[in-house]
Amino acid sequence: QSQQPGPCAHVWCTHSVNLQKLESKPDEKLQLRMKPANFSGPDHLRHLAGRCFKYQDSKYEYVFCPFQNITQEDIQAYYEPYKGILGVWADWVIEDNQFKKMNMIEGSLCGSGMHRSTKVILHCSATSELVSVTEPDKCRYTAKFETPDVCGKNAMAVYPRLPPELQTRWDDAEYDRHYGLLTKKGYQKELEKIFLAAGYYLSPEDRSSLVYKASTDSSKNCKAELMEAKSRINELEEELRMKEEMILEQGAGKKSI
Repeated sequence: QSQQPGPCAHVWCTHSVNLQKLESKPDEKLQLRMKPANFSGPDHLRHLAGRCFKYQDSKYEYVFCPFQNITQEDIQAYYEPYKGILGVWADWVIEDNQFKKMNMIEGSLCGSGMHRSTKVILHCSATSELVSVTEPDKCRYTAKFETPDVCGKNAMAVYPRLPPELQTRWDDAEYDRHYGLLTKKGYQKELEKIFLAAGYYLSPEDRSSLVYKASTDSSKNCKAELMEAKSRINELEEELRMKEEMILEQGAGKKSI
């Protein structure tokens, strides 16, 4: 069954469009632990940013927003159904010179200090849709996303999309490995450095920065909500005081009669 994409706003905001599409508790907020990383990868995938795709199995509804996040909601429970984030866009899993999977990390808390994460595998198809989500390991999910954007031999190739200086570094690494000047492990480490320099991998420093920015925004939102709550409490206290005065005045009037 084809799923129709819907609009997505910037989902690091606590009242983001796609997060509020989960309708069992429209007033509930899903707080992101990390801001999404910047767009990276094949430029022809950029049009997917800002779109969301739904998939339902017998128990859950999933919403996948490429380069943003993936969420899960229990559609069976009637009392306090689970609603959470399975991961926030971070970077790519690259295999055999191909962008193979989208890496979504720092999802909702799961177990003792563990956060949910999802690998989104991309497959060629005539239409764009989220077709499955599984949990092969606890709190570690695998999603399958089909789209015509990945069809074609070089549609997801990494090397042609690298800037010339990084292509040269890869060429040198290939030469050194071929002539035994670089071990297989050393070759893989050099590729990791190349992908990191290209922005296809997220560095630990960048990851920490995105987590920090999300926590800072969350703190600001909490402060704003606290100020709003205090203001409302003051209003209610003033209303209560006025009603008490009215009651006292009415009581005094009855006694005088």
